[in-house]
Amino acid sequence: MHFSGALVAEPCKLPDADTDIHLDFGTVIEKYLYQYQRTKSQPFSIHLNDCDPSLMNSVSVMFQGTADTELTQMLALDTSSTAKGVAIGLELKDGTPLAVNKSSPFTELSQGNNTLDFNAYVQAQPTTIVNKTLVAGDFTAISTFILAYQ
Repeated sequence: MHFSGALVAEPCKLPDADTDIHLDFGTVIEKYLYQYQRTKSQPFSIHLNDCDPSLMNSVSVMFQGTADTELTQMLALDTSSTAKGVAIGLELKDGTPLAVNKSSPFTELSQGNNTLDFNAYVQAQPTTIVNKTLVAGDFTAISTFILAYQ
């Protein structure tokens, strides 16, 4: 039996503060979702520190999680949520949609500290809007982000 592998240096360091990012949408009004179908985008960032582009010069991010059954590109609410009929959408800083469980385009790394900016929003499911069946309540969704370097 032979075992092999590769030991590599990490191109960037993820600060402790960014290992567990929390984004609070606050109060989302039902009427607003019936009228506009989604909330305004809420920005969030992932910081990469002490990057050395000579090791690897670009990074991509994938937000892994359970996809919504209707809005399949978006993150489903956790089963403990009492709210029903919405999902969490993700997008790049410029508003380009980013599907859950799909990698973002690669971003060039600069020497030193880098910031990856994204947005998230609450989106009502189309059938929920048509049938007027949004259920008010608290909601949470969980995603794990995975950094891929090249």
